Amino acid sequence: MNASSPEAEAALRELETRRRAANENAFRVADEMIEGVRTRGDAYVAEQIAKFDRVNITPILITPRDVRIDPELAAALDIAIERVESFHMRQLPRSYQWNDITHRVRPLRRAGVYVPGGRAVYVSTLIMCAVPARIAGVPEIVVATTPAAAARDELHYVCNRLGIRELYQCGGAAGIAALALGTGSLQRVDKIAGPGNSYVNAAKVRLVGEVGIDMTAGPTELVVIADDTADAALVQADLDAQQEHGADSAVICISIGKALDVRATLNLVADSIDEAIGISDRIAPEHLCIHARDAELVAAKAHNAGAIYCGAFAPPAIGDYIAGSNHVLPTAGSARFFSPLGVYDFVKRTNIVAFSAETLSELAPYAAAIAEFEGLPQHARSVVAR
Repeated sequence: MNASSPEAEAALRELETRRRAANENAFRVADEMIEGVRTRGDAYVAEQIAKFDRVNITPILITPRDVRIDPELAAALDIAIERVESFHMRQLPRSYQWNDITHRVRPLRRAGVYVPGGRAVYVSTLIMCAVPARIAGVPEIVVATTPAAAARDELHYVCNRLGIRELYQCGGAAGIAALALGTGSLQRVDKIAGPGNSYVNAAKVRLVGEVGIDMTAGPTELVVIADDTADAALVQADLDAQQEHGADSAVICISIGKALDVRATLNLVADSIDEAIGISDRIAPEHLCIHARDAELVAAKAHNAGAIYCGAFAPPAIGDYIAGSNHVLPTAGSARFFSPLGVYDFVKRTNIVAFSAETLSELAPYAAAIAEFEGLPQHARSVVAR
């Protein structure tokens, strides 16, 4: 449909409505899981594992074992770790001092990585979350995942490569609650990173304030901007790759001038690149893929996207595994204000003020004046009393 048509506007509004729609069942289940873990800890977790995973696990918290895996896969994982490390190393924030104030940057003490374990074992997500945490200097990293994923040698291999010594064999909302609240066997973490299903996301949302989270996450999204130079087969390959995550994935093609013959959730025709960018910025997708001439110049105009892939030789799938950039990205339009996961997500910043008597004497009258204006006389007295 034409991008400026009423039908296109209705389709975009429907997309936005679906994103905002709360999954009440997911929140109900998350609330139940959180309360169960809060009151009964490991015993409740064990019951949920038996109910949903149909296995009895003792102990739930284990140490990754020494394993040997397929050498070809091991080499691929090693290269992925090396590239993700090299890219993220530059993100490490630094402490600094300005006059009598120090801005101190220190790593979180303990981080939790949630690794989805549904149809597959997402070792790539473990790499994307744990590598930035390790670069930040987080001394303790714990992984939570399903029992099926925790049984896989490949997961243990990556844990060992990244120095992870704790693996909690529980997925879903219960696993998130265990990370956030702690149990008899598991010490609570300061922050949780890693995507999951609607129950995982609901639990993360509910627990904000008791634990830090990376971002809220929804179904995978891809917007493709394609002009007359685009190869429809490659565009379709990128759309199909993201659709592979699930039926609720949103894959949108915005072609310039005339429709591209591809299968997508939404297929729009824009009059110009600028109009296409405007639509993409409104959607603020997780992934933006540009199949157009001067793709990097087009990318420079786009404001709202978790990650941008330029040209025929930069498929979004390469960013999921081996490019080096992070694949934990904002979804559901939150690319307007959230950023890709990075080292900065695993540090905390503190401002330390150490004034001399001379500095305070110089600044106190100004502070007191503002305090008095704001109706806080005790603030003013606290300053001038010195």
